[in-house]
Amino acid sequence: MSYSQYEESLFHGEPIDLFLFTYGTGSEDYFGYVDCELPVTHEGKNYVPYPVERDAINSSGSLDKSGLSLRIDGNAGVAELFRVYPPSQPVTLVIRQGHFGDPDADFNVIWAGRVLSCGWEENIATLTCEPVSTSMGRTGLRRHFQYGCPHALYMGDDAGGCRASKAAATRTSTVAGVTGSLLTLPSGWNGSFDKAKFSGGMIEWLLSGRVVRRAIVKVNAATNVITMGGPIPELEVGDTVSVILGCNHQMTDCADLHNNINDFGGQPWIPTKNPFGNTQNFY
Repeated sequence: MSYSQYEESLFHGEPIDLFLFTYGTGSEDYFGYVDCELPVTHEGKNYVPYPVERDAINSSGSLDKSGLSLRIDGNAGVAELFRVYPPSQPVTLVIRQGHFGDPDADFNVIWAGRVLSCGWEENIATLTCEPVSTSMGRTGLRRHFQYGCPHALYMGDDAGGCRASKAAATRTSTVAGVTGSLLTLPSGWNGSFDKAKFSGGMIEWLLSGRVVRRAIVKVNAATNVITMGGPIPELEVGDTVSVILGCNHQMTDCADLHNNINDFGGQPWIPTKNPFGNTQNFY
């Protein structure tokens, strides 16, 4: 039976919702919940029974007021992603609706978007979400006539962008100490690079199989202490981290540090003198 046949049936319909939260690129980087008493497997994803309450889904034809709020137990895995610090990657949500026991597994997508934030009230977590359609209504980023490079570091494809080699800019080290948002690394962690050049870069490590990233705010070259842009969850002495170079978005770092001058996106030859000013250009 198809979805419509179950919907029109007076006796066979058992409507259920599947909630798929994806927080990474790995095959296991997801949380699947279903609002019934038995687990469900759909398209290779396992959905475990979990009480989830959602707002009604309205199709008004406009992008305003089209968000969605979900309420779930505060100890749920997707809520834990937002417990101390926002996750390193966007958390997307796809809601499918169907009927339990449908041999055709005809679960239709009724909502898709991403989780913006999470708030707690006692033991209930409220997830505030926005639909994917809102991103289509945003004004895209514009290139400006500027000295510095506007590209996001290490991002890009064959059509353009930074395209600097992230692998070549990465150094692997072990943790020598952790205190709050301060990370201490052993001597020699920087290899042949100047330690100061890692400011503005990032550090990556694995936590429960997923990649966690934190921005590098400052590097103390004398003590090898790195100030991170947020708390460091479950990172202990002896753990392995990847330390990645930053960039000052000028021609110097692009050419000398990343060997990527062909993809530099700035305009370094902008004249500094106004040709229509009072300065005489001929003497």
